[in-house]
Amino acid sequence: MVGMFNLIIANRKATQIFLAVNFAIIVTWLVVFNRHPTDQEVRKDHVSSSTTVGIDGHDAYWTNNMKAIESMSVEEMYRYLRWTNSTSCHNAVDFGFNVGNFNGVTAIDGHRAVCLDKHISPAVDDCLVYSFGINNEWAFDEAMAKFGCQVYSFDPSMNVREHNRSKFIHFFDLGLDGENRLHPTKGWQMKTVSSVFEMLASRHGAWALIDVLKIDIENSEWDAIPQMLHSGFLVDKVKQLAAEIHFEADDALEVLRHRVQILRNLEGEGFVRFSSRPNPFFDVPLQVSRYKHGPIALDLAWYNSRYYPSVV
Repeated sequence: MVGMFNLIIANRKATQIFLAVNFAIIVTWLVVFNRHPTDQEVRKDHVSSSTTVGIDGHDAYWTNNMKAIESMSVEEMYRYLRWTNSTSCHNAVDFGFNVGNFNGVTAIDGHRAVCLDKHISPAVDDCLVYSFGINNEWAFDEAMAKFGCQVYSFDPSMNVREHNRSKFIHFFDLGLDGENRLHPTKGWQMKTVSSVFEMLASRHGAWALIDVLKIDIENSEWDAIPQMLHSGFLVDKVKQLAAEIHFEADDALEVLRHRVQILRNLEGEGFVRFSSRPNPFFDVPLQVSRYKHGPIALDLAWYNSRYYPSVV
């Protein structure tokens, strides 16, 4: 009887040891193979500005070996344009919007994504915004003003003189371009962003950083962005860029490739995309894609990784 009792005890101990060993194995497997990435690893993954388009199905898969622009098809370039990379900003917030109707399409318009993550977020009641392209649509500017930003708004097409719309919003009758000049057909005063900044330095300070630079300037972005990159102004002075980019339905393939390359150059300088949204009012047949539908206007947003440390 005593021997049988000892055998039972031994079996129980063996069972406990067996269960403990298996439990340890399972826990180890979960830790090693199913662990969550650290914040630093997430940032490292998403700050990378070199990306690869995947062509299997509708979901683009991005790595660090993106195709050369001359090898990309129209479909691949449009997947690149619509790539949101949304996980690179944990707190992306839309500022300003109106409900509009155009060509039978009802949708919200006028809003821009701003990243409110630590370090990159505009500081409440102490921030600076440049907003190029108003067209009498003040929703974004007014939303940033409510956030406490000083907003400098620009549009030469409204036939409105320089004025203070409020104590936070200051309007100027000029446009953004790749050089200082008069518009060749409209006669508007056009300036580079560097020249505008110098003009306003006495108001906001020569050492100020622009928290959000918004541009919606109807194709002039393709002259303005390269100039801002070449001068170093974007990298040195701008923390976030929100831009509506524009194409034409009959753009040739080489034009599309040239413009996509401009955006890749931007991202190659450390600007990290965190939002991409097609403008629903401009989904049209594209000649370059055999008349398949696609957006000819998209709202994109980036932050400058120089001002977003890898370890938060």
